[in-house]
Amino acid sequence: MKLYIKFGSLAKFQNLFDSNEFIRTILRQTRSNMYHIDTDIKEEIAQLKHLLDKNNIKYSISEE
Repeated sequence: MKLYIKFGSLAKFQNLFDSNEFIRTILRQTRSNMYHIDTDIKEEIAQLKHLLDKNNIKYSISEE
């Protein structure tokens, strides 16, 4: 799966990424605003979405 961060949210996301070990563990950056999600565990993906939503980060997730 791929996580796309909207450009207007990149700074907020970078702060969250730098301060959150869980996010750093399951995401691998592939481009400036794209990350590969290194988990298939639904609970971890739900937790990731919750953290992004809680921090008002605009994103989309692709199954590719």
